[in-house]
Order: sequence, then structure tokens, then C-alpha cells
Amino acid sequence: MKPRPPKAFPPELMNVNLGTFTLPDGTAPKVIRDWSGENSFRIVADVSRNEIEKSGNQVIKNIPFERIPETRITENLAGGLEKIKVLDGKYSAYSPLNYIPGISRLDLEIAERFKKIREKDDKPTNIFGADDRYIYNDSSYPWRTVGRVWTASGACTGCTIGPRLVLTASHCVNWLSGGGAGWIKFSPAYYNGNGPWGEYYATRVLYWNKAQGGLSDLETAFDYVVLVMNDYVGNHVGYPGYRSYSSSWNGDAVWQHMGYPGDLTSTQRPAFLGSCTISSTSSQSLSGQTGNVLGHFNDITGGHSGGPVWGWWSGEAWPRVVGVQSAEASIPAFNTSGDNEFGGGQALSSLISWGRSNYP
Repeated sequence: MKPRPPKAFPPELMNVNLGTFTLPDGTAPKVIRDWSGENSFRIVADVSRNEIEKSGNQVIKNIPFERIPETRITENLAGGLEKIKVLDGKYSAYSPLNYIPGISRLDLEIAERFKKIREKDDKPTNIFGADDRYIYNDSSYPWRTVGRVWTASGACTGCTIGPRLVLTASHCVNWLSGGGAGWIKFSPAYYNGNGPWGEYYATRVLYWNKAQGGLSDLETAFDYVVLVMNDYVGNHVGYPGYRSYSSSWNGDAVWQHMGYPGDLTSTQRPAFLGSCTISSTSSQSLSGQTGNVLGHFNDITGGHSGGPVWGWWSGEAWPRVVGVQSAEASIPAFNTSGDNEFGGGQALSSLISWGRSNYP
């Protein structure tokens, strides 16, 4: 399939979320020019001495949503969502569309140096044969929908999945005792410290099951959450669609997967893997829903967790997600005990649909 040029001019002004923070009541921020450069600015605020003393010098909270609420979807709450198998995506007419992400010469050179160095070393535990991943830097659609996820526990990958929704793995969430989850931040198309559309914070987590500790088959089959963000990030960058995975597709080398690998880029740049194959499927049941463990032998290391696996259908302007990267084998082998695993199935479609219906 050939890339598509933009079909319309973008708006003159684009909304970029440069940061989110919380100030004391009655305190208003101001933007002033900074001496360090012509286009440099600072955000300042006049804060009373009493506020500074009362807060113990913690006047500004850079993490505005420290404990975010959770909504566990149950059989009664879900209703008839198990009948929904296909959900459309959103493609912005002013964005170019590329079916394969672009790679820069610098990234190619870095990758070649990395491979030469690693030829003498032990391979990462979840690379099967040659490492087929490459690092990309592409803000066209749909690659702009994939981004880096931050939590207090570390880094993962996610993608937009609705107007203000982001999809990632349940085991990436820092589930807190007493309920709720720790802060979660997302930056679409993040690359080496820069997110073209800024950063967004989750304000709620929607889920079927909390994946904590080691991942059982049940946890992997339901290892995904939908995050409700503090702004309409999906409207800014677009979002992919969804289609429930069918075991009749096992063995088809048609899928694409993206993630922020720790081994290649210290989770700072995204990696692409094309022509992926899902080799096996098994199902688990929870709350009246069916989740799937999608076994595969594609190259996955830490940081890929939460990254989407998607495919393209003829005549459509968006890819459709079929799963989320979940588990990596402790002892890799070419069998179902040593494979890597995506989580997916009908339950993922139901979760996304519930999120879109309740948080449009």
C-alpha cells in the first residue's frame, strides 16, 4: 500500500500540552520571557510566604494526579458489549499517512553500531534469532498515536484508542493499596526527550483485572487497561481502530508492533517490528468476557509492554489493534512455554467500547 499525502491543510494553531501542574488555591501562573534566548520563556507564580511554609517548600506539584481513581468493569457493568467486535479509528485529513514508519540515517547508523557491539555479547532474553526491530522517528499517522508511558514504576508503551483514551498494559500500572493507581503520563510520538504534542496525564483507569507480580495466563489474557486522559489527545493525533483477533489468522505474517525498548534506546525512542506473526491462541474467562493469550515469537524486550499490535484492512485509513504486548518468556524457546505473549480478545474490544461510550 502506498503512503497518502495530507488531504487538507492543518489548522493555523495546534494545541500542544507543554506541561501540567497544580498550584495553591488563589495562585495564578504567569508566562515571562527568559534571559537565555529570544524564544525562551518561564512560568512563574507569586506565592505567599505562608503557603511556602505550610507546604514545606513543595509549592508546585508537577504530578497533578498522584492517586487516580479506578473503574473495574464487571459483567453487569459491561452489559451486551461482548457482541462488539469491530471499532473504527480516526484519521486526521491534514496528516500524511504512512503504512511503514520512516527511519533516519542517524538511527540506522546507531542500530548498526549496536548490532556489531552485541554480536560479541549474549543476546537479550526475548530476541528469537536475528533482531528485526528498527528505531523510527515519524510523526505521521498512525505512528503519532503510539507513545511512551511513564509511571512511578518505570516506562512502558501505549497508544491512543479514543478521543481522550489511551491503551496500555495492566501490569504497567502502579496499582496502589487501598484502591486507585499512581500517576501515569503519556506523550504521543515521543522521541529522545521530545513529544511533538506534549504530555498528558491519566485521570482514571478502566480495567477488567489488575495484573500484579508474575503474569499467569489469566492475567495475560486481560493484561490491558484504558486510561482516561486529562485532554483530548486522540482528537489531536488520531487513533487506531480495533478488531477482535481470530485464530484463523494464526501464522499470518501481517501484523505490526511498536514499543520503547530498554535494550536498544533506554526507552527513549520507539522501535518498529513489521511482518509479525501470532502463532497460537488460548482463551480465559472473567466477568462474562473472553480474553486471549496470543503467543508469538516476535522480538520483544523490556519497554515494549503495553505497545499495540495492529494490522491493516484494505480500503481503511487506519490500522486496527488486535492485542497489547504483555508477557515475555523467562526462558525463551520455540514452544508455547517459551514464547512472548500479547493480550487481546473480545474482552479488549468490550473494554475499549465501554470507555468510548462513557468517556467520549
